[in-house]
Amino acid sequence: MKNLVLSIALFSSVFAFSQQKEDWNLRGERKRTAQGIQSGEINKKEAAVIRKQARDVKQAKRNALADGVVTPKERAKVAVQDRQLDRTIKRAKHNRR
Repeated sequence: MKNLVLSIALFSSVFAFSQQKEDWNLRGERKRTAQGIQSGEINKKEAAVIRKQARDVKQAKRNALADGVVTPKERAKVAVQDRQLDRTIKRAKHNRR
């Protein structure tokens, strides 16, 4: 019984930490986007595309967690979408406009 309680506590803390890390990642991307808009590196059309991709990534994360278990396949799919969003932001900020 003691091991069960300990393992549940460990799992929940690891799960909470991974959630926090993902939330920080989205905050960083929002911050980069806002800075790009403010400096003029990202225009309104590019910002709209970035916001839509960010919503899609967030929805994919919610869908993966909907059943309570994130499978490696779901995790990989979210990671691909997250990297694509990161690339989109980088390309928008450095497109020599």
